[in-house]
Amino acid sequence: MDFRKELIQIVEKSGSLSAWGVKHCFRVYHLSKELSTHLSLDDEVLYTAAMLHDTGKYPVYALKNIDHALRSKGVSANLLQQMMFSSVKLPIVLDAVENHMFYSEPGRSDEAVYLREADILDNMGNIGLMRLFSLVGQDELIQTPEDAIDRARLFADALPDKVVTKAGKRLAIKRREESLRFLAGIKRQTLEYAWL
Repeated sequence: MDFRKELIQIVEKSGSLSAWGVKHCFRVYHLSKELSTHLSLDDEVLYTAAMLHDTGKYPVYALKNIDHALRSKGVSANLLQQMMFSSVKLPIVLDAVENHMFYSEPGRSDEAVYLREADILDNMGNIGLMRLFSLVGQDELIQTPEDAIDRARLFADALPDKVVTKAGKRLAIKRREESLRFLAGIKRQTLEYAWL
């Protein structure tokens, strides 16, 4: 079987919620490429890291009280070694996976930097809002629509400052504006969230 298809199957068989599943991974991969068109990133490294970066939060692999980025790194290491992945590229993939979260410093490679940027940006704007609301009742931090609204506000305020590249910063501004327009509209239409 083709290596890329195997990675897709790993995500599909992991019990992931759609907000973190294959389509999220594809968006992160393609956005990473879009943001880095001025560079020559290793496509195999980028694709592999994008597909595996959230494995540690999927039900098949998750462990309670373990940061999902660290768990994803461990799961990715095991899976990729079983798949005979390049020993030269493996540390680059693992660095990108471990450092993909907004609360982490960017990883050492360009692939890690742009994967992190894309993952942060996928939590903002229209797509980020869609993801947040799809998690209501499915995620321990987002049990109600009000929780999703609070998280959207937090992301709109905090995430743009986590982006480090010029291309990422430009997109973060646009996606922040999308989020704020949505939140203002919801506030107006629900008597300041009372009718959510």
